[in-house]
Amino acid sequence: MEHIDKCNYMIYLLCIIFTLMDFVKLIELFITSITSIVIALIGAGFFRRMSEKKQKNKSKESLMQQIKNDEIVHLSIREIRRRYNADRIYIWQFHNGGNFYTNAPMQKMSITYERNSDGLERKADKFQNNLVSHYNTYIKDIIDMNMFYSNIEDMTDLGLRSVALSMGTKSHVSVPIYDKLGNLVSMLSMDWVFSEIPSDLLKKDGNFTQDFKDELSKDSDTLDNYL
Repeated sequence: MEHIDKCNYMIYLLCIIFTLMDFVKLIELFITSITSIVIALIGAGFFRRMSEKKQKNKSKESLMQQIKNDEIVHLSIREIRRRYNADRIYIWQFHNGGNFYTNAPMQKMSITYERNSDGLERKADKFQNNLVSHYNTYIKDIIDMNMFYSNIEDMTDLGLRSVALSMGTKSHVSVPIYDKLGNLVSMLSMDWVFSEIPSDLLKKDGNFTQDFKDELSKDSDTLDNYL
């Protein structure tokens, strides 16, 4: 009888020992799981911070590149204006502008770069987010002729003529700027305010000289690289 009691006691002890061992294993598993979770969270936070830092550096690099491009564009159009003795030179850029209630897209254009002779009012301040539909005839002429020229008094678009006269413009030239895919993305324009367009840029029949066409075409191609 005493022998049986001892056996039962040993079995009881063994049960306790195995139970404790299982409990220890559970604790170890729990600790391992918690440790893994903590490490994963720390790692995720580290990679998130690295990603944010990388994105911030990328945004900074993009901004710095844009600033450099802007400087090149401003220097380029200043040189072009002086070369042709124009009083105002500016670049129109086409862009999106939301949607109408019908969900049709609003196509807009804004003057984004401008260089003027001393004393001239900035045109860009008044020409932002203009609907392209207001300038359909003007834009169509630029596309069809690849270069648009007009003495303001001869303009057939009365609305555009009124705007030009209000800015004191006597002569005006615009050329299209296409991207590498052939899409019209911008227009380079020049105004002569204090005098009309120089006669050496025109042939006797009033059309542009070939040299003027070629030079201005090269200028527009160069500008596309930085817009």
